[in-house]
Amino acid sequence: MKFSTALACLATTTATIRAAPSPHMCNTQVAIGDLVPEFGVVPGTDRDVIQTGSCSGFNGKERIPIPCSCPPGRDEFVARLEAALLVGNVFGDPISFSSDASDQSVDTNRARATASVILLQSFNGKKGDGCPVAAAPNLMTMQVTGVRSDKIFVG
Repeated sequence: MKFSTALACLATTTATIRAAPSPHMCNTQVAIGDLVPEFGVVPGTDRDVIQTGSCSGFNGKERIPIPCSCPPGRDEFVARLEAALLVGNVFGDPISFSSDASDQSVDTNRARATASVILLQSFNGKKGDGCPVAAAPNLMTMQVTGVRSDKIFVG
């Protein structure tokens, strides 16, 4: 029984990206996607309402125009975030991300949000070519406050 429990723990740990080892890895490590909040904007919302060719995002105060392709699909975003974390950067910008679910400190959540925002803003394959942070107001809020929110602002 101990052997199968150890194998299950090892499988879970190796399938999860870790920024720093934890003495309680098996109990607290989770998939990266479980620690990234919902973006807070549904892509394609309010097409051409604010500006022709744009959809609505949210800058913390009001709806503003963003590309209608933003934000990206969550599964693709999380997969790319996991890949970026493996190399430790997004187009040369260093990123880090603790997958220790028990650590919900302000600093840890800010680092998670910052890593996500850096990727979001270069999501289309080159530095600076991606979605504005207004496409992910929950990441913007988490980056400032260190508190996770999954609120839908536009959708």
